[in-house]
Amino acid sequence: MKKSFIIVTLFFISFPLLAENTATLPAGRFRARVKPIYAFGFSTQFGNDGAEKSLVSQYARNLDQATAQKLDPSGTLAKNMGTLSTIGQFNPSLEVSTLVMGSALEYGLTQNLTLGLIVPMVSASTKFDLKFNVDSKAAATPLGTINYVQKAKEEAEKAGYAPLENWDALGLGDVELGIKFRFLNTQTWSLATKSGVRLPTGRVDNPDVLTDIAFGDGQIDFASTLLGDYTGISNTLLNTWVKYTVQLPDRELLRVPDTGELFTTKKEDLRRNLGDRIDAAVTAEYSFWTLFNVNATYAFFSKQKDRFKSNLGFNAQGLEANTAQQKHSADVGIGFSTLPWFREGTSQLPMDAGLNVEVPLAGKNVAKATTVNLEYKLYF
Repeated sequence: MKKSFIIVTLFFISFPLLAENTATLPAGRFRARVKPIYAFGFSTQFGNDGAEKSLVSQYARNLDQATAQKLDPSGTLAKNMGTLSTIGQFNPSLEVSTLVMGSALEYGLTQNLTLGLIVPMVSASTKFDLKFNVDSKAAATPLGTINYVQKAKEEAEKAGYAPLENWDALGLGDVELGIKFRFLNTQTWSLATKSGVRLPTGRVDNPDVLTDIAFGDGQIDFASTLLGDYTGISNTLLNTWVKYTVQLPDRELLRVPDTGELFTTKKEDLRRNLGDRIDAAVTAEYSFWTLFNVNATYAFFSKQKDRFKSNLGFNAQGLEANTAQQKHSADVGIGFSTLPWFREGTSQLPMDAGLNVEVPLAGKNVAKATTVNLEYKLYF
């Protein structure tokens, strides 16, 4: 469960400042960017089949004979069930909220070459709850009086897990370094490339805490983006980009449960190879009243399956299930810019600002959450 939970939520705090249009900074100019991205409290995901389900649906299971044996290795609980097929069902819930404060500093090295640094700060919290619904037949027996929620929590702590409770943290995300080169700039068309590296500076998952979130994936990524703009329509910018990210192999300390095991003591520094991903988007932006614009974006991403390998013979392949991802989303927003006034000499403050809302449309093994971001750019 823990590995799947990390996979479906990590993309919210990764790449906080995505590829934009092809514009580069004038030589010798700086641009500072601040972009807070807030994900409303969410508790569901698009599952492997695309259907919506709980983030922790893997924990929703019947307390049948097999589960009873795992919950009480002494065998007493399973023995006392007699002819009962189930005692009831565990019903967990988890709600996640994240705020990423993405900040960046960019510098125009030449008219068509811009360097950039992204430093994200992350605040995240989770609210965890576990209920047990007793089956009507079991309720009429002594088995119906047992506190199975408390028993499950005790078994988790016996296996070395931290208490199953709410969690929150504040810290640095993964820092990114990048360079953008505009290699074509005509009256109506503009093309550019953007390449960068993401460094593993964010906190990684704690394998002993079931309800925490990683602020980074713990390894180095290389990404390359191709961007294109079309400005042949009055007051309109049409933009598209496609990005490929290579995630380098590394190692991660993880718990490695056997199939069906509730809480495992097996832990290993596994060799892993996170799946590469491809992102793409199409945007239409319309400017009005000189300083304002409205924009709409369709975005898509797909990530390959993760790979794990154990040197101790553990079930590392079990961690690979449901790690391939896809997502379709729509983004709408409004922007404001003083750059036209600055060019005319009527304003001394060159800046851009924008407010956008992103809504997930469909996906596979990704969280279903609406996000809001407010971006501010200052040129100097």
